[in-house]
Amino acid sequence: MFSFFISAGICSTLSDIIKNLSYGCVASTVVAWIIDCATTRNLNRKANSIYDAVYGELKFHIGAFIGTWAELCVVSFKEKDYQEEKHTWNDWFKIVKENYDKCTPERQAHLLNFFYRQLTEAEKAVNKSIDYLQSQRYMLTLNDVMNDAMDRILSDFRFEFYALDLDLSRKDTPEMFWSHMDAITSDLLRYIQNWPDIRYYNHLLFRPHNFFQNTNDLLAAVLISDYVPATGGKKESLICRIKKHLK
Repeated sequence: MFSFFISAGICSTLSDIIKNLSYGCVASTVVAWIIDCATTRNLNRKANSIYDAVYGELKFHIGAFIGTWAELCVVSFKEKDYQEEKHTWNDWFKIVKENYDKCTPERQAHLLNFFYRQLTEAEKAVNKSIDYLQSQRYMLTLNDVMNDAMDRILSDFRFEFYALDLDLSRKDTPEMFWSHMDAITSDLLRYIQNWPDIRYYNHLLFRPHNFFQNTNDLLAAVLISDYVPATGGKKESLICRIKKHLK
């Protein structure tokens, strides 16, 4: 429109006024865009921080629980140096089970008592985190930190770890113990896969006592799992946060 008026032969003074107005409008629009982008970026950053603060403890305790299988392996079966090996948590579970089957009945009894103690301690930490989140669900929903997707995720883990607590407290026969552990491991693989934030847990290769320690292993697992954060960020945002927290 401004170009039309200028080409129509209006006086130079009016032309300058119109051009200055046009530049001002464009500048104001650009500034508004920049402010809007900055505000959105800050809101996303704030949302990520709140989300991490709310669910960080639960994510940590789930990782600590599944990492227990590697610790059980390296402590229980010293005939081989498992400390230098890297496996996924599901593979560590299988290695523990295979080694257990090779032991004498007397040693199996001692090992099973040890497994019960260690798994119970890790399981109770997960249940404590889940119970706290459930008790705060109203406030979390009001603050947009709890939605239907997260509610389903928490319900799955709550059911699974509640069942695990019952299994560990009963101390059934060895056959029942391994049968229940097989079922729970299968379920946890699926539930972890369903929670985008910790999906990489299923792909993480780690040494005993080092589930969260090696940055390169964590980044590799994240990339393999095709990670997409629940808060709507990009894959790079998680990589940056891992680097920041593990420096």
